[in-house]
Amino acid sequence: MKPPVAAYGAWANKTSANAYADVGILETSAYRTKHFVFVGATNTMSVTIFGSIDGGTTYPLTAEAEFTVAAGATVTKTITVPYTHLKVQVKSTVGGAHGVLTSRWFQSQW
Repeated sequence: MKPPVAAYGAWANKTSANAYADVGILETSAYRTKHFVFVGATNTMSVTIFGSIDGGTTYPLTAEAEFTVAAGATVTKTITVPYTHLKVQVKSTVGGAHGVLTSRWFQSQW
């Protein structure tokens, strides 16, 4: 059975901590283009996206280096490099000032 031409979804809102924590993992092997939309509900946070090429066993590749999502801001990222999985992680930029990150994604075969 073929995968759909496109797929989309959202992860549950994630409260950041002082160290990186997983927001979600996306299986991407059937899709060429992956779009992410991140919204900072409260406080500024740092987000990193890691890539896997071994079926999600390890995430040794940095698909998107650490970037900032400010409170009230929307940040979009597009990844076209082929990975089997992508993992999004978030952490607080200021210790103890935890934020809430909203994350949505869309992926397509084109």
